[in-house]
Amino acid sequence: MKGGIFVREQKESSDNQRREISMKISKMTALAVLCAGAILGTANAGEFQKTNEKASFIHGDNLVTNAMPDPGPAATARPQTPQQKAEGMSAVMVTRNGDVYESNVSPEDALLLEEAIRALEILGRGSMTMPGAEPTAPMQLLGGGDIRVKPSVVIGPDGRVQVTNTVASPYWHIGRIGIGCTGTLITPKHVLTAGHCVSDGSGNWYSSLDFTPAQNGSYKPWGTTSWATAVTTSAWHNNSNTNYDYALIVLSAPAHGGHAGYGTYSGGTHTITGYPADKPFGTMWRMSGGVWTSGSYRLCYTIDTYGGNSGSGIYDSGNVVRGVHTTGSSTQNCGTRLTSTVFNQLQNWISTYP
Repeated sequence: MKGGIFVREQKESSDNQRREISMKISKMTALAVLCAGAILGTANAGEFQKTNEKASFIHGDNLVTNAMPDPGPAATARPQTPQQKAEGMSAVMVTRNGDVYESNVSPEDALLLEEAIRALEILGRGSMTMPGAEPTAPMQLLGGGDIRVKPSVVIGPDGRVQVTNTVASPYWHIGRIGIGCTGTLITPKHVLTAGHCVSDGSGNWYSSLDFTPAQNGSYKPWGTTSWATAVTTSAWHNNSNTNYDYALIVLSAPAHGGHAGYGTYSGGTHTITGYPADKPFGTMWRMSGGVWTSGSYRLCYTIDTYGGNSGSGIYDSGNVVRGVHTTGSSTQNCGTRLTSTVFNQLQNWISTYP
């Protein structure tokens, strides 16, 4: 009789465990569905609301041409508080005429969204990529001919290679921003760049955000497209938090119809291409190398960069953008990692400001 009771108790315990596991799976799936909805732009972490203030603009071209100092691994790897995470998921948007909009996320909602994204990753759906598309033919041809057949030229001993064929893949999606930074088209109208290329991190905006794709010195094959709005994280705009140093510039019209693919970071060799200020004005340079994670938010590397590379996409070997270059030091250069959270945020901004 005791044996029968023991078997029954074992069965009940096993049934309870199965129910608990089933409930956990159900919760995880529900969170994953919520996160997937957010990633597709069907659910927003916070709605943008117009504020009563007008933007404070810093006017002038080529103002961001010095490398931002990297705070070091001890600072970037420090765990973020719930409030800091909430600021990282909150956003500020400015229009060209100075209207300001805010999207605020509470610490509680930030933690819920973080759990949803973690659930999605556990289910094996955390790696996300949006494909790219080719542009139309160049509007302006250098000397009446197409320069796409010219090879690249290696210049200097520092490891960087000049890109002379800027209207070839993937360089045709990379362009120079008037403030002195680099950006990458990730839709026909949205330019991914660093937060410090649109805002000084102390509540002020830069006004010179027009974008010239594939610029090569004075050669501008698709001309320059004016900007309409710019969005960055509240964590960067108000508090200079380098863990959330990324932004989108929304152009007034498609720059050339094409765009790069982008997605969450997954390791491997990467390339940084942009417009370093120590090279002839408006020339594009690239270098490849290994990349490693620094904490949950950053990517670091010994790839050579310089001021002006700020905002450059960190491309993987398949020419998909996996991060945004932001800082430099004597020992390493670093950038914002495209995590599932950042990917979700970009999708939200794109759907809100198409």
